[in-house]
Amino acid sequence: MDSDKVLIIHNLEDYIKLITGSFSCGHHVYRGVSNKKHRLIPTIGRDEEYSVNDEIESFRRFKRRAHSTVNSKPDNDWDWLAIAQHHGLPTRLLDWTTSPLVALYFATKPKVLGSKIQACHAEGGAIYVLHFCDYIDTETKQNPFEYPFQGVFQPPHIAARITGQAGLFTIQPDPGKELESRDKFEIVKIEFDKEAAELMQGQLFKMGIREDMLFPDLDGFANGIVINKLLGAYHYREC
Repeated sequence: MDSDKVLIIHNLEDYIKLITGSFSCGHHVYRGVSNKKHRLIPTIGRDEEYSVNDEIESFRRFKRRAHSTVNSKPDNDWDWLAIAQHHGLPTRLLDWTTSPLVALYFATKPKVLGSKIQACHAEGGAIYVLHFCDYIDTETKQNPFEYPFQGVFQPPHIAARITGQAGLFTIQPDPGKELESRDKFEIVKIEFDKEAAELMQGQLFKMGIREDMLFPDLDGFANGIVINKLLGAYHYREC
């Protein structure tokens, strides 16, 4: 990215001041990464043996297996692709959120190693801020694998995690290439070092931006209990 589009913060106060002062437009969305060197390339595009035929076949297999477990039936392949992405299938999508605090959580997300919280990445983390103008009309553009442009789409809230994380997605026609500032996209990067990441991790915890809020399912509740014990303290019925 261009050097003039990289900003530096040192704590949560810096971040909030920057967001409220410079990114107040409703067409800004955010993506947090724990390693600031992580580029805007979808998971499937990082596979050196990637082929679009394999991508589509994996997607079809996911749909066949997932039908019996999805409570609200997706309307189209865009919705199915969003569900697949949220459950770990490599896709051409990138996760974004309308919430800058949720993005910061993912950039500083606590990870448990043994009985301790693992140190944040030595390189520090980053938040990508994307400004765009229009959502993809998924009713008229029915096949996501044939969509020829960079774009943003917001699926209906058919999964609790998408709702909890205020989630939406970008898509790009060549998943092996980095998402960039073009086609009505403007991307700014906010960076912070390891010490700032660990400081903000604790600050977010105190503000209630936590695992069990963003992952409102059994896995999220269980992981949240473990993290809450390590970062904070239990509140018992009797003090």
